Amino acid sequence: MKRSRRKFLRLLAVGSAAAIASPAAALAAVAKKKPVRAAKPAPPAADAAPALPAAVAAEIAKQKGTVAGALKAVRGYALPPGSDMAFTFRPVRSRRKARTP
Repeated sequence: MKRSRRKFLRLLAVGSAAAIASPAAALAAVAKKKPVRAAKPAPPAADAAPALPAAVAAEIAKQKGTVAGALKAVRGYALPPGSDMAFTFRPVRSRRKARTP
């Protein structure tokens, strides 16, 4: 059976529209049928970290003090205007390994 081009295009358009509309209709039907549940209450928050032993807490405090002192010294150092940069990044090319036969 021979069909005209116009009928073929109409059939193609109708089929495409049906294919696009079908999932949307199915999703709408599923969305309507799903019962809405109440949100579960959040579990009670546990301690973020267990209590540290006194020696560990003292060492952490000591290290924080040392870091704070070093940062204060670095930030307090006045550089003269127009001074050179501390370092310049220059990528190094990797050496190619010799091919072994």
